[in-house]
Amino acid sequence: MNAASACAAMRAELSAFEKLPYWDNARKPITGSPVPVLPLDLGHHERLVDLLAMAISDAQSGEEAARSEQVPLLVAVAKPGRPGGGAEFAGELVARVESRLERKFHPRLSRVLTGGNAAGFQALEVARKLMWERRVPSCLVCAVDSFLNARSLLWLEEYGRLKTQRNADGVIPGEAAACVRVALHTGAERALATIVGLGFAREPALVLNQEPLRAEGLVGAGRAALEEAGLRMQDVDLRLSDASGELYGFKEQALALTRLLRVRRETFPLWLCAGSIGEVGAAASICQLVRVVQAYQRGYAPGERAMCFASSVLGERAVAVVQRPKQRGEGCR
Repeated sequence: MNAASACAAMRAELSAFEKLPYWDNARKPITGSPVPVLPLDLGHHERLVDLLAMAISDAQSGEEAARSEQVPLLVAVAKPGRPGGGAEFAGELVARVESRLERKFHPRLSRVLTGGNAAGFQALEVARKLMWERRVPSCLVCAVDSFLNARSLLWLEEYGRLKTQRNADGVIPGEAAACVRVALHTGAERALATIVGLGFAREPALVLNQEPLRAEGLVGAGRAALEEAGLRMQDVDLRLSDASGELYGFKEQALALTRLLRVRRETFPLWLCAGSIGEVGAAASICQLVRVVQAYQRGYAPGERAMCFASSVLGERAVAVVQRPKQRGEGCR
């Protein structure tokens, strides 16, 4: 499965949820969303490597692959402390993917960011600094995660976050990898989309604690991203979020919208990748970028500006504002 087919499935609201060979504490099979081409008995680290290798191969053309040693590879993975998340594997991940793909990436600037859901947008910020300060021509920004292992599933259920027959307020565990190539906009080549704003903040009220939720982190990150883009919330046409089935995520998104949007709108579309692929953790942020870029390419995205929201379990919040490229004959708004 590649980015085009995955985004087409999301557009058609298709999913591949199925019963996993794991059982919850009530001895009922757990429903999840595996990537079909990978066997379910594949080891967790091998799974992450295979997912990431597939995403990179899909994102790079043959000519770009031949120049990989000049390109930093930045990979977002789960935060340390999430059992089965893969953060303990961060030191080996780039080398394992290089071995799988039989190509090398930038030897000194490639790295893995262990920031959970927000790490993909944190990697975009790192890429921007590398391109400004180190003059690298472009970066590959990737994210990978999988909840389809016993340790991650047990962790979800212990914290009441796993969707089961007894718990409707939970997530369907999934897995994904996504990859985008980013470069500074010079006009030399036509971009598929432009990231015009990034914002970051921290949220004190977590899904794992009892603090009152006011969406302080998402509002702060959203304001910072809009300020950098020189836009207001009412200038945005589409929202994408990593909310994945829990009431907490939808409440946070609704609170953030009421505090960021100061004019009345009849509709404000919200796209959720989780409806088709489940909870994909650290991969969720870059999955949103890939989805909106595919929508711009094929002309079905509403409007020309989108905001992508990412919320890590331990409080990091990140927002990216994305703009569709101007089409021929189109003026500036």
